[in-house]
Amino acid sequence: MEQEIQQNQQEIQENLQKGKRNKASESQQQNAKKMQQMAQQMQQMQQSMSMNMMQENLDHLRDIVDNLVKLSFDQEDLMKDFRKVNQSDPRFVELSQQQLKLKDDAKIIEDSLTSLAERVFQIKSFVTREVGSMNQYMEESMSALKERKKGQAIGKQQFSMTSMNNLALLLDDVLTQMQQAMAEAMGMPNQQSQKGKEGMPSLSELQKQLNNKIDELKKSGKSGRELSQELAKLAAEQERIRNMLKQQEEKTGQLGEKEGGEKGGSGTTGDVIEKMEETEVDLVNKQLTQKTIERQKQILTRLLEAEESLRERELDDEREGEQAQEYQREIPPAFEEYIKLKEQEIELLKTVPPKMNPYYKKEVNEYFRRLSKSTSK
Repeated sequence: MEQEIQQNQQEIQENLQKGKRNKASESQQQNAKKMQQMAQQMQQMQQSMSMNMMQENLDHLRDIVDNLVKLSFDQEDLMKDFRKVNQSDPRFVELSQQQLKLKDDAKIIEDSLTSLAERVFQIKSFVTREVGSMNQYMEESMSALKERKKGQAIGKQQFSMTSMNNLALLLDDVLTQMQQAMAEAMGMPNQQSQKGKEGMPSLSELQKQLNNKIDELKKSGKSGRELSQELAKLAAEQERIRNMLKQQEEKTGQLGEKEGGEKGGSGTTGDVIEKMEETEVDLVNKQLTQKTIERQKQILTRLLEAEESLRERELDDEREGEQAQEYQREIPPAFEEYIKLKEQEIELLKTVPPKMNPYYKKEVNEYFRRLSKSTSK
């Protein structure tokens, strides 16, 4: 198309030189259409390349998340096997070799995570910290195994698994955001964005749904990998609610206030966020206790109190009217001049004796009025 456009441009110049203006004008219009078509095709190609690149990043990120989850499950299974053997058991050496293999697998994931963090600076600090913790605990676990300190090794394995789960939760959020961005780029916004702000559930409703899921999971009696997967999903859901709460805090400044400036609920936003983080740690570490359930109830109560406080404050703002203000009246210059003249007449009348004949009194008034006019001029 570019070559055709260049040839047409040459023909246009030749036609203009020969004086064939009509033919040159038609060629210019055709050229303009071709240039517009070429621009549209280039834009489509650019969008296609962008979508392909986004899809590659999406697939790459999904692989990292899957590998992290698999590494976490393998670490958990190995940790359980270590609990069942004694230091003198020959199988202890075999399990130690498996731990060394997991350490090598973690190195491969580390390279992928480092490459990802370099491209996405928002997660770089978090990824660097958690990867460092994971490697440190796995190294300390290997050192403890060499010295046949089984209990210490298991504890380090637990900590390394926590770092793996934290990384998996973060990347799962990033994966979800990338999928939403890709859907919007393809002109297919998700249902939540179509509903709009009015159709979105509040934070308290989301927290209530999460609490119900936690209660059901505690009563379900699930165990093993199935339980781990459910807990990981619930931890990710709690993290999303916590991030939404942080965004709301940035917009409003705080979770809510009662009359007199008292903070909404029985604590501040920071307190609620801290409790949510404690729940996430419990879920990741599979510590689903009654204390966790009670903490979830406290979180829900404070969210409900805060939302009620915000609603009351909005109503008060709507009902509050503007107080009438006093404005200083300004007298027009012509009217102000009239008042001055009137005051002068009154002063003149006061100087006239009250017993004077009305006729002379009138003449005196006329005289002074004419006198005041002449002086004003």
